[in-house]
Amino acid sequence: MVDSKSPESPKSGASRSPRRLSGQAPPGAREGPIEAEPHQEEEEFDDADSALGEGDNASSTASLTESILEYRTLNGRTYHSGRLGSDNYWGPNDERQNEAMDMNHHFMTLCLGGRLFLAPLKDDIQKVLDIGTGTGLWTIDMADEYPNCEVIGTDLSPIQPSWCPPNVKFEIDDAEQPWTYAPDSFDFIHMRYIVGGISDWTKLFKQCYTALKPGGWVETFEPEADYRSDDGTLKPDSAMMVWRDLFSEGGKKLGHSFTLITDDTQRKALEEAGFVDITVRDIKVPVGTWPADPKLKEIGQWFQYTLEQDLEGYVMFMWTKVMGRPLEEMHVFLAAFRKEMRNRSIHAYLPQRVVYARKPETIPA
Repeated sequence: MVDSKSPESPKSGASRSPRRLSGQAPPGAREGPIEAEPHQEEEEFDDADSALGEGDNASSTASLTESILEYRTLNGRTYHSGRLGSDNYWGPNDERQNEAMDMNHHFMTLCLGGRLFLAPLKDDIQKVLDIGTGTGLWTIDMADEYPNCEVIGTDLSPIQPSWCPPNVKFEIDDAEQPWTYAPDSFDFIHMRYIVGGISDWTKLFKQCYTALKPGGWVETFEPEADYRSDDGTLKPDSAMMVWRDLFSEGGKKLGHSFTLITDDTQRKALEEAGFVDITVRDIKVPVGTWPADPKLKEIGQWFQYTLEQDLEGYVMFMWTKVMGRPLEEMHVFLAAFRKEMRNRSIHAYLPQRVVYARKPETIPA
């Protein structure tokens, strides 16, 4: 299922920039296979290379306490302070990973056809919440698009810039803890790529439901760590399959699922939380530049850039701490993964899903 419900258009007739239009399907929203560019050959591989620059070689709120800045360290990489929330979040928060997150913001915007969201928001929204804002670029861009709207970005780590539009506020918070926001206070709650960081999605969406105004929207944009191909070019013994199994098995140990699409988690949890008008958009993201379609080729290139910027950071926690595997074996695995990612004869893609839903105007008794 690519689109379970046709998206509505904003009721206002005011002209908006392309990123805020919901009627056009994202580039990768297709049921059939992605056409590959013909006569592709494997690129010459050098493990010291990267797809972009150095790659692998290479003000939050004033009330922050020192404990929040006491980052955990694992094999030279830093992770958010264990004094805020769970110790089980798998992503690092250091400069190398933050640069990858900045690149990922551009990549995800391309995935949505240059838009920041797909939900049919009105032009006069007043308050937005971005959960798991990371380096804060989505929050900042959203504030630029809606200068009369307050946009709040929350994250476990204080890694956001001190320079930002006046209608932006960053807060250090754990979305899994009880929320303190006033009921019926937000017009839109947004989250993306927080997969593996949530133990109970229904609980999260119930908190969203309470915090949203009647008629407000929530949107969740998540990948599944399950590389696939439609033409058999991705083999069962591929390093990409090792990546899939790593996160599937590691997620089970952590109690944080990485199989949200397979399990239909987003839609089911939104429904259980009481949301209506649930719309599902499935998106295929090519790995690398193998597609013939120019838009998909660009998306695949940026996906490769993002991964190669910090492959080590994406797998370090899961490989060594959760699964207890040797660090040396991880580096051998990453070399094989890079080689496959740059091999344009392997037509791999990553499934992603965007789901948005509305809180009813009238709450059932």
